[in-house]
Amino acid sequence: MLKEEIMDATYLVMCGMAWMNFGREEAGEELIRALSSPDSELRTLARTLLEDGGERSKTLVGEAVARRLLSPAQAGLCMFTEVEDATWQNLPTGEWATSA
Repeated sequence: MLKEEIMDATYLVMCGMAWMNFGREEAGEELIRALSSPDSELRTLARTLLEDGGERSKTLVGEAVARRLLSPAQAGLCMFTEVEDATWQNLPTGEWATSA
């Protein structure tokens, strides 16, 4: 999706399905991008879809924080309430996790 295009709920749900069912990176990135939408309903929908993605989404959100696409506060709002105050760190395997 071009950044100039307007994101809508239908598109976001389709991205959520592609992310949850097939692990499509570009779909996950669209969910991350939607977390910064000026539309509060799209932000809520993106958070819900990421929550449904479980551990895969946790990794995606961690990578987005590390790449500074999301703030730690935005990440905490997503789903990982237990890690709201945690910092994200790179593990040797290339995966991202939170420190307790």
